[in-house]
Amino acid sequence: MSTYNLLDYKASVPSNAKGGTAPVILPVSPGILLADLGIFIVPPVPAINRVELKGTLGLQGISGNPIVTLRIFRLDNNVAPGIQIFTKVLNVEAAALTEMFYTASFSTIDFNVPATTGFVVYRLTGEIAAAGNTANVVGPITFTGLAIGITP
Repeated sequence: MSTYNLLDYKASVPSNAKGGTAPVILPVSPGILLADLGIFIVPPVPAINRVELKGTLGLQGISGNPIVTLRIFRLDNNVAPGIQIFTKVLNVEAAALTEMFYTASFSTIDFNVPATTGFVVYRLTGEIAAAGNTANVVGPITFTGLAIGITP
């Protein structure tokens, strides 16, 4: 029977409400950092582990029909640029249309995370697909990580 151990839990909450932070204008690629967090997997074993990542952010369409891309990068031992492990693409309507505010949520699991020194950083970035379209991140912004070690 396998044993499951909570290794670490972290939360990054730059803003927990709409309007809680100044709007972040999303650029065309490369994206802008929206939140990050560091997870400890100590000791740097077990080899069988999972990191569950969840997040929520508020979006505002400003002009055009912006396509927003959210990405999560894993930086093993906090070494950039990291490995992209997750992508979510959203089509956001702009202010000229009736709907212009959105709340986007996501979740993913990073399996068998290598952590040679026991520390892994996750970065959440956002960008839009094409110039001429604009969108802002207006809050809330939450990003959480939960590390679980599995002993067979």
